[in-house]
Amino acid sequence: MSTKYGSSILRVETFHSEYLNNDRELFIYVPPSYQQDPNKRYPVLYMHDGQNIFHPAFNGYSWNVHAAADKLIAEQRMEEIIIVGIPNMGMERADEFTHDLEGVRYQDDKFAVQPRGHQYECFLIEEVKPYVDALFRTRPEPEHTALMGSSRGGQVTYHIGLRRPDVFGMLGIISPYLYCVYPETLEEVPLYHTFTAKQSIKKIWIDLGSREGLLVMEKHVREAAEKLLSIGYKADDELVYLYEPGAAHVEKDWAARVSAPLLHFFGKRGKACSLTLHGDQVVGIEGPPCRLNPIIEFDSGFKMSALRAAYRVEDEQIAQVRDDGTVIPLRPGVTEVTVQFEGWEASMPLRVVEELSTHVDLEIIVHVPPATPQGLKLYAWFPLTYDPNKDVYATRLRIPLHTDWLFQVSRADGIVEVDGAGARVERSYKAEQDETLEIHVEGWNG
Repeated sequence: MSTKYGSSILRVETFHSEYLNNDRELFIYVPPSYQQDPNKRYPVLYMHDGQNIFHPAFNGYSWNVHAAADKLIAEQRMEEIIIVGIPNMGMERADEFTHDLEGVRYQDDKFAVQPRGHQYECFLIEEVKPYVDALFRTRPEPEHTALMGSSRGGQVTYHIGLRRPDVFGMLGIISPYLYCVYPETLEEVPLYHTFTAKQSIKKIWIDLGSREGLLVMEKHVREAAEKLLSIGYKADDELVYLYEPGAAHVEKDWAARVSAPLLHFFGKRGKACSLTLHGDQVVGIEGPPCRLNPIIEFDSGFKMSALRAAYRVEDEQIAQVRDDGTVIPLRPGVTEVTVQFEGWEASMPLRVVEELSTHVDLEIIVHVPPATPQGLKLYAWFPLTYDPNKDVYATRLRIPLHTDWLFQVSRADGIVEVDGAGARVERSYKAEQDETLEIHVEGWNG
């Protein structure tokens, strides 16, 4: 893909790794001026899961990071960069993206993982980067080199970046898979190492969406961010965080916000132009903890959640709010919370009650078409069990209050639910009360 005066995406058909003993493609985005200006050198962004960042993934979605970069460059909001997409190796992905480090309980992950994160780290630093630096006019220093990935790719970005600040000076940690949560028991297994000393990394971006279910939970991602703040990274400056309302764990939602880390690393935020306050408006004195989410948007399209802000509560006898957004409910009643950040204000009502349940009980019942092969494993985000007496697939779960996710009913053979017109059906659920979710599948896409 190339245009005479635009950017181009180059493909390296076979790139061999001695460290991992495998071959993969590389995809390299070259910015518009690369051919016109033979003396110019460029910062580089390395991205994991490289087959999905310029091209559609198996689900039909792409990060379209080339389009985001083209737009920001054309608007003169960010400098021109080279982007290197490093495809994953399918079944080897979890192994390559997992480090064997203190605190990483990979043995207790849902999937059998044989950690090869250290080898993957060497592959990136000692094989891919020297190749790119030799072939292209790069600015190879760490302050001009970024690393970014999502899910397990967010986990491996966190580990490689904080282990090797001499190579990567900027980290994009997108919807990181930092804990494995078992839906049957709600056991939470940590999968990341805690670093205890600040490194020379100049910019960190950490984000997630509000509709990622138990796969990526805000409390876990915020925990990792707060640990980094505690060792000296500056909130809302060196370390920027976004908890994006309505975003799920999928490429199209990562694409929708990828401009923000690009601007954080390689561009300018611009001017703040709005502040909105998000969060649960009902909080229990007894019940799950609550943290407010003030989102500030800029005229560049950049947005972030303020990790530290000034809050005031109209009636401080009802509740107080810490500067990190944590609500401390004191007595039942209704009041208003106002947040101030960079000269902007936003408010929301807050009701404190005696008690909120920490969990809801959810039953999922799925009716399938008669032609559905028997003995096939079915999922509605969670695994379902076949009940021959009722001829349905079902499961019972306890879900933390307010957990929110998008899902499809799918089969172990990769086939998913479609409606009568043959279109894929995307469903949503938010845990607000005990309930039964009854689903009738009209058809399958295969």
